[in-house]
Amino acid sequence: MQKLKEGFKDLVKNRNPGMLSFWIHRVTGVAVTVFLFLHIFTLSSVFRGKDAYDYAISKFDTKSGYIFQYLLLLAVAIHLLNGIRITVADFWGLTRSQKKLLWISLLVFLVIAAVGVKTVLL
Repeated sequence: MQKLKEGFKDLVKNRNPGMLSFWIHRVTGVAVTVFLFLHIFTLSSVFRGKDAYDYAISKFDTKSGYIFQYLLLLAVAIHLLNGIRITVADFWGLTRSQKKLLWISLLVFLVIAAVGVKTVLL
């Protein structure tokens, strides 16, 4: 817990895109992992029968369920794009181009978010 507090203080002290990207990557990684366990739990209701499965799935077929699906899309997209950015920078020696790569991934993220609004929410 102490390390988490120190990391947060470091984020507040060093307000740069790289540090913010680091924290967003960590938070979205934890969020996607939590979702994965929830997803497995929900889908395991198929073993309790068709009615139990339909009931579990109906919980997500609501307006709030669609909002959570959109938030999941955003979390997966930002985590994926940041992971690709880190991998490209490490493997091809583009560490000096980190900021450019970050802005490119942010632009792609905004495109995904806009398309997601149209497909998931509308």
